[in-house]
Amino acid sequence: TQAWIRSLNEDNKASLLEWTERCNINLVQVNGQRKYGGPPAGWVGEDPPLGTEIFINNLPQEIYEDKIIPLFQTAGALYEFRLMMTFSGLNRGFGFARYTKVHHAELAVSMFHGYEILPGCKIGVCKSIEKCHLELDGLPCVLDKVTLAKVLREMTADLEKVSLFASQNVEMKNLAILKYSSHRAATMAKRILCKDFFFFFFL
Repeated sequence: TQAWIRSLNEDNKASLLEWTERCNINLVQVNGQRKYGGPPAGWVGEDPPLGTEIFINNLPQEIYEDKIIPLFQTAGALYEFRLMMTFSGLNRGFGFARYTKVHHAELAVSMFHGYEILPGCKIGVCKSIEKCHLELDGLPCVLDKVTLAKVLREMTADLEKVSLFASQNVEMKNLAILKYSSHRAATMAKRILCKDFFFFFFL
């Protein structure tokens, strides 16, 4: 199986490796995605504001960052690029690019939505829906906001606010609304909480 995986798309993988070495690019693969930047080398200042991330889909599985990143950099400086990957070393057909400025993200959508990245293959590009809130329903009524916030901050990063209400769906339970600093922070928190949170409290 490993020999079959390594044999997939050898020329394009070799091109990617040559590009990363020639341009001194560092790509980090974690949890089914491969990331460039976030922040890029030499970045100074706060993270880019909301509205700077775009969603790219219909990417051919056999192309990689050495073709995608330079293309999208023509619209403006990239703060981060994330390509979703399969276990076999192919991309999953979609990724996310975050620019340093909102107008660069808007320009990328206008430039590249419907762009023919390979003959007969047009990609889709749109603004990313950057949701920063999560809901946890069915929590024990005895769980107060201070305790909940303390536990969540130990388990997740960049939690900004916790609101606690009576659940409208589960009798004698509470609903928590969590606000994170960014869509990415909320997404990472969701993965952690779906895996460990209810185990932590109820088992």
